[in-house]
Amino acid sequence: MPEHEHHEEHHAAIPDPGLNEAVARLQARLDELSRVIAENPRDVRAYLSRGVVYGQLADHERALADFTSAVEADPTSIEALYNRGVAYAFVKEQMTAIEDFDAVLKINPKHVDAMNNRAAAFLELELYQPAIADAEATLRLNPKKASAYAIRAAALRGLNRIEEAERDEAKARSLSVQPNVTLQTKPKR
Repeated sequence: MPEHEHHEEHHAAIPDPGLNEAVARLQARLDELSRVIAENPRDVRAYLSRGVVYGQLADHERALADFTSAVEADPTSIEALYNRGVAYAFVKEQMTAIEDFDAVLKINPKHVDAMNNRAAAFLELELYQPAIADAEATLRLNPKKASAYAIRAAALRGLNRIEEAERDEAKARSLSVQPNVTLQTKPKR
């Protein structure tokens, strides 16, 4: 059998003016919010907004710091607790994320996104039964939540309940505008 030659190709990055403009706008917004926070260090809205901008820039550590400042300023802020939970999930601190989602759900037991993200955190930890329970609770609140079906499917696969998983995967695909939603939540093996 002949060996195949491998040629590496190097492509120069093509500048994306739209992306550069978006990043510049986000940086300007960060500067503005930082000034607001310097003037009023207990401004929960400013910390929340800046945390969201940091999240959009994929700076999850700084987003986490701002959401923590918002929680410290207002420990009952559902938005601060929820966003901090999401940031913890991004930095792979699933148990801490679950604690924040628990706090949100104590304040508002019908917070669909907190329930769904807690299910995803349980799935990430391979805690399949709690992931299934939260996915089902999410679906009781919103029967059209594609990601809840995908999470439950992945947890069912983790428990080797393949037929049920396949049904949920099909349902997730039928509800999702992102056909790969089920691929993003496959359990590790």
